[in-house]
Amino acid sequence: MSVSRRSFLSLGSLTALGVAVQNMVSFPSTAYAAETLPERHVLNRLTWGARPQDVETIQQIGIEAYIDWQLNPETIDDPLVDAFVGSRPAMLMPYDELVRVARDNYDFVLRAALWGRIFRAAYSERQLFERMVEFWTDHLNIPIADLLVEKVIDDREVIRKHALGSFRDLLFASAQSPAMLYYLNNADSSKDHPNENYAREIMELHSLGVDGGYTEDDVVAVARAFTGWTVSDRGEFYFDAEDHDMDEKIILGHNLPAGRGIEDGLQVLDILIRHPSTARFISAKLARRFIADTPPDSIVESAAQVFTDSSGDIRAVMRPLLTSPEFMASAGQKFRRPLDAIVAMMRTLTPGLDIDNPDPIAYTLEGMGQMPYFWHPPNGYPEPAGAWINTNGILERWNAAMRFALAGDGYFEGAALNIDLVVPQAGTVGELVDAAIASVLGTEITSEDRDQLIAYVSRDANPDQPLTEDLRRTKLPGLVGVLMASPYFQWI
Repeated sequence: MSVSRRSFLSLGSLTALGVAVQNMVSFPSTAYAAETLPERHVLNRLTWGARPQDVETIQQIGIEAYIDWQLNPETIDDPLVDAFVGSRPAMLMPYDELVRVARDNYDFVLRAALWGRIFRAAYSERQLFERMVEFWTDHLNIPIADLLVEKVIDDREVIRKHALGSFRDLLFASAQSPAMLYYLNNADSSKDHPNENYAREIMELHSLGVDGGYTEDDVVAVARAFTGWTVSDRGEFYFDAEDHDMDEKIILGHNLPAGRGIEDGLQVLDILIRHPSTARFISAKLARRFIADTPPDSIVESAAQVFTDSSGDIRAVMRPLLTSPEFMASAGQKFRRPLDAIVAMMRTLTPGLDIDNPDPIAYTLEGMGQMPYFWHPPNGYPEPAGAWINTNGILERWNAAMRFALAGDGYFEGAALNIDLVVPQAGTVGELVDAAIASVLGTEITSEDRDQLIAYVSRDANPDQPLTEDLRRTKLPGLVGVLMASPYFQWI
């Protein structure tokens, strides 16, 4: 007997729904974090969602070895992603060829880019690398809608190439990225009409931070320094010396003498990278992403010092940040953003989840407000929990969790689920609830919440009630859905 549409809709009135929605709008109680094993905490933050094999790996090699392993993605085989990329030539095409394909079939290229972002997050073995790709995608945000070809190449040649490399190389590559030059109007910036958009954002958003010590005069001077930085007809970075302002400039106390060309912009990048405000701004953003929305000053200052000492080596900054006492004490302090939540559900259900049409997943993310590459302002999708905790957002999460859990009964278009591959067999109602909790959450929950879940599965609220096949089939999807919608899953 499969779950009927009527019984699916009736889930909204179940007492167990309180587990999913109750307190979602507030910070989770310390009880949530107190029972989180250190290994699970590390997986929750370094990966897009813990799978059983991830738990086995970290238990076998230990936490520090796991972190070091993930910090060196070039040593990690990634067969699913390799096959995925190899089967989608649009992701590897050079500019001219990609332009032709996108002109003939825009949606084909767009879908490859969107599903590529989601697929890599869900199925890559290089999980920390993919988390860093998402971090820098937000940090150097470029919306894809009007810059499809340029954004596909930017993702490949800027973000992915430098996600765990040198911040210096990353910022230099971004400054010369056609996507960024077009998006922030620098491609049209000339000595007669300097455009200040990129000058302002490279300081406010990409390096120093809004309180980083620059002035309006610096914005004007930086804009002048980047005049002539444009894009050639072949879609490549090009410096047009005739459009460059060659007069003297003063930027953040540094003198840029008259008579120079591209050296002005290169020196500006060097000044920004070496500035102490950049070290602190980048370190604070990394700590905010991986530790807490308001990270302790101690870890920000520590990370900033490593950033300075290592000349912006991203990998060197990440290791002490991820092994710090502040990181290990931060369980339960991050609320999963929509993309994180959806991918975590996919990874949780991976043993039994099969997706043959990714479009409904993209539509789900659109409804939740975080379609990859579709944030239009230059500051990237917001990080703090408050940006995502609202009535509509919580309802969309709950609906997505339930649709995923009921995919085996046709409630998620384009996806199929064999839930028996996710939650093992059990002899009693209590054993089923405990097995589901272990499979979905990997941590303990309060006895009161466990009792509510038992009451959902068993009318008598009896944990020792024998579990029939019919009871498992009708109740397990709702049980899994409620757990994935709950604060235990959404707060990590």
